[in-house]
Amino acid sequence: LRLQIEKYQAKVTVSQDGEVTLPADRLHLLSVIFNLVDNALKYSKENPEITILVKGGENEVILSVADNGIGILPEYREKVFEKFFRVPHGDTHNAKGYGLGLSYAAEVIRKHHGSIELDSEKDRGTRFIITLPKTITA
Repeated sequence: LRLQIEKYQAKVTVSQDGEVTLPADRLHLLSVIFNLVDNALKYSKENPEITILVKGGENEVILSVADNGIGILPEYREKVFEKFFRVPHGDTHNAKGYGLGLSYAAEVIRKHHGSIELDSEKDRGTRFIITLPKTITA
């Protein structure tokens, strides 16, 4: 994502707190993070600021990706995880995509026995919070 980050002149901050090792599919979890960062870049106005925090608790790891973008209205916050759904922005979509990224992210997190939520405020940004267990019980 380096080229996109440079293109948008974004400031990206990454921090870790605690032990964050867990059994997971590295490729798919990285794809989830890339998708969230890509969305943060696409749906920011100017000077995007993206904060990625990974925090390890006793039994879980919490990953949050926050931005200062355009935000998501309350009526769309659950729908964004549905396949092919894109938040309507009038007659045009400046951001390219098919509405699959967040449904893919939600499916990956579900398959890891975790959860994904979002907190958002119009014109102030969005924060996705992913919670993953450190151990998986059958």
